[in-house]
Amino acid sequence: MTDSQSVAAPRRKRDRGRPDRRRALLDAARARFLADGFSNTSVSSIVRDAGVAQGTFYLYFKSKEHLLVHLRAEVLEDLLAAFERGIRGDAPADERLVRGLERIYAVIRRHRGLLRVIRQATSGDEIDRVWIEGRGVLAEPLAALIAEGAAAGAFAPDDPKMAAHLLLSLFDDLLFDALEYRVPASGRKTLVHATRFALRGLGVAPRRIERLCPLAKGSK
Repeated sequence: MTDSQSVAAPRRKRDRGRPDRRRALLDAARARFLADGFSNTSVSSIVRDAGVAQGTFYLYFKSKEHLLVHLRAEVLEDLLAAFERGIRGDAPADERLVRGLERIYAVIRRHRGLLRVIRQATSGDEIDRVWIEGRGVLAEPLAALIAEGAAAGAFAPDDPKMAAHLLLSLFDDLLFDALEYRVPASGRKTLVHATRFALRGLGVAPRRIERLCPLAKGSK
């Protein structure tokens, strides 16, 4: 083995380990935040659960609050991936929109505990910026779907991009409140009414809405 090879091999080994330590810290922080809350979780408890030294934490994160930035970004990545899976296929745009909104609901439900922690933690500009930028990224495929539906005569938006942002603003906070506090109703009931509201706002005919998103008995 040459000198260059002997130096390169350990470096590659270290590089492979670094993402694992970062992942271990994020996983430990998530578990601690969910179990104890943000304010009751210390950096020392996170590194102990992750099995790394205290100094290692600051190689990846500036602070405990900085962990929330990364965890919130992961929720947004999950939302984007789920929505894009939901709107794939050759079905009409309005049908794919309903599927995509169902996927958004499922992700919010899955991350409900973490979203509660993020809301309860002290808000910061960096955390808010991640959410705003993430909403902008998620608005892109939604706006494209709305534009596609408009071209096919399924939707009649004034502006597909603006409609996408309005829909996302409606859904993310509303669905969390419904799941967490049952306000204005249960999560499923709120999803149905919000979806119908969105379809009406996009100009979908009432009979088509009933077919795509019928009201269950007791949902009125």
